[in-house]
Amino acid sequence: MEQVANTITKVHEKKHTREKIFLNKSISLIICFMQYLLISLSILCCLPITAISSPAPDIGYQGTHILTHGALEDLAKAFGKKYGKHVFVKGGGCSDGIAVVVKGQHEMGGLCCPLPEAKARKLNLIQYKVAVDIKAVMVNSQNSLSNLSLKQVADIHNGRITNWKQVGGQDKPIALVYRDHCRDMDEPVRRVLGIKGPVAKKAIVVKTDKEVIEYAEKFPGVIGVAPAVFARESKVKIINVDKVAPTPENTEKGLYPLTGNLYIITKGQPTGLTKTFIEFVLGNEGQAIIRKSFAGVHPVETPGSSNGVK
Repeated sequence: MEQVANTITKVHEKKHTREKIFLNKSISLIICFMQYLLISLSILCCLPITAISSPAPDIGYQGTHILTHGALEDLAKAFGKKYGKHVFVKGGGCSDGIAVVVKGQHEMGGLCCPLPEAKARKLNLIQYKVAVDIKAVMVNSQNSLSNLSLKQVADIHNGRITNWKQVGGQDKPIALVYRDHCRDMDEPVRRVLGIKGPVAKKAIVVKTDKEVIEYAEKFPGVIGVAPAVFARESKVKIINVDKVAPTPENTEKGLYPLTGNLYIITKGQPTGLTKTFIEFVLGNEGQAIIRKSFAGVHPVETPGSSNGVK
């Protein structure tokens, strides 16, 4: 019996030893696998997001954030779905749109203020009008007014009207917030409102549309103008101008007065995929996307029809 007991003990000991060896090997394998995962994740984290998730672009666009946010991102997706090509899209300002095209960094740029024809010719830039931006007149949500005439909006910006009482509101001072940009170009708000020099003396001058909207959201006495595509997404109150609502339909009919053209620019006449993309934007499919945020362009013009501003 004692011999049998010893044999059983030895068997158990051998089994325990084998299990211990197996367990140690398993732990070692798990540790090695975890180290591999950590190294892999570290490498991936060092890569740009575009290198992981996006294919290399076939053509590129950068420029005015109005057109970028309002239509170009959706246009690029629709174009990619139809043609199987990737269009890189990035926002910015008019200066960015000009710089990337002149330097050859991208095939297309975006402008909300057209270049003077002489400067466009000098830089060999072709400007294609692809949409009409709608400039919304915004006030704080507590403001009781729902309409101003275009002349009243112009008089406020030029310092001739300074109190809400002068336009049918409360007896409180008007706080004008104005985005001053593209001084050397045909900036539409400045042109339509007849601003030839500095705006109203006590105006708050800012650099971005976002700042104009934020002021109008927070302070009851504020008035400002910004693209409707951004104003609609905020908590401001958008008022009519000359009793006309700022809609794509009213703008296309020529009823809404405060507008500005939006352009895609190229260096010289576009060819290949760039030409195809611009034709897509100006065609029925592209204009249907444009009209979700902006007014469309009439008549439709295609690359190669003429030089200068389209």
